[in-house]
Amino acid sequence: MGDVAREDLIAFLDKHRSKMIDFTCRLVEAPSMVPPGDERQVVSLIQEEMRSLGLGDSRIIAKAEKRPNLMASVQGSSGSPVLLYNAHTDTKPAGNLCDWDTDPLTPTLKDGRLYGLGATDMKGALAAMVYAAAALSRASSELVGDLLLVFSADEEAGSEFGMKYLVEECSVNADRALVGEPCGILESFEILPIASRGQCCFTVKVHGTQMHSSISDVVHSVNAGVKLAKVLWHMSQDLVLTHEPYPYCPQGITINLGVHLEGGMGCAVVPGYAAFTSDVRVLPGMTLERVRHDIEAYLGRLSGQDPDLRVELGMAPPPMDWLSPAEISVEDPLVDCVAHAAEYVLGRRLPYGTFPGATDGRILQGRGGIPSIPAFGPGVLSVAHSANEYVPVEDILQASKIYSLIAYEFLS
Repeated sequence: MGDVAREDLIAFLDKHRSKMIDFTCRLVEAPSMVPPGDERQVVSLIQEEMRSLGLGDSRIIAKAEKRPNLMASVQGSSGSPVLLYNAHTDTKPAGNLCDWDTDPLTPTLKDGRLYGLGATDMKGALAAMVYAAAALSRASSELVGDLLLVFSADEEAGSEFGMKYLVEECSVNADRALVGEPCGILESFEILPIASRGQCCFTVKVHGTQMHSSISDVVHSVNAGVKLAKVLWHMSQDLVLTHEPYPYCPQGITINLGVHLEGGMGCAVVPGYAAFTSDVRVLPGMTLERVRHDIEAYLGRLSGQDPDLRVELGMAPPPMDWLSPAEISVEDPLVDCVAHAAEYVLGRRLPYGTFPGATDGRILQGRGGIPSIPAFGPGVLSVAHSANEYVPVEDILQASKIYSLIAYEFLS
């Protein structure tokens, strides 16, 4: 890419910096929490902004009226290759409002940060993509391929109404894709993720003897709550899941046991049932079958040591039983484009790494067969799904510049 082209794209985005930040603020103001699940207000704002920027027609594709997905494109001369940019429009709930220093739906600019629900996950990236597309449209005569914008619903709840629907039932396709999730964990633009971990959720269930608690010292009984506590403690100490080391994820897998607990009826009753749900972040190369085998074998060993322990494994309902990990080759031309653009804007070469969670990249690549960068966007993951979520304002501008340069290089 020539320096003149770079400078023109960047000059456009610098000129529109204030409008881009104002647009991000309006996106944060628009509630799109899942549950309950209603992204219509966000989609309406995007359509309005794109019209004001001269981006032309967009179309809504929806499996359910309240769960719209929005698509638009910047077209080149031949329509090939197609580069897909994706951001999801929904957010997690705000949680306990007492933990927030500001109203989560009132965007607040302070000390170079934009605070608000969804600011980093991922309305900042969404705004950056819209403005990057607007910049690119000024150079569309120089493009061969198309930039396809896909703003999807329902990512936070498994993408049944969003990317999964678009890929499996609407035949959304592209040659390459980039998902704008934050690519920093503790600092902005920390890595260039070429992989994302998947997720496996399961429930360990313990059965005991439900009976009147006043006679538990007279009649033999098994307290399911106590047994469950022992199982949870033992698993926290020595559960091992089979996996090969992955060079771009040195921390390996992450196991969070007991993310949800239930059981018992209350006072006066020995609990006859107790359960805890757990969440494992899995690496490329791992399978649901192997993870299930490892856990069942472990629970079997515990049962063999305690004749009163009746325990079973239940996998979470699909899709949360297995969200597949995904990876793209470091030799892929899109990876090269992202590396060059990021280095030009940030002034440093980003190391390859792995996004620790799951993104819609797993669907684009795993179900759609589209090689995908699973995460590359503004902000840090450490404040996502948390009170006082924020995105650095400068990150939004930098992301828009990087997105425009990636698309120009890949499509021209």
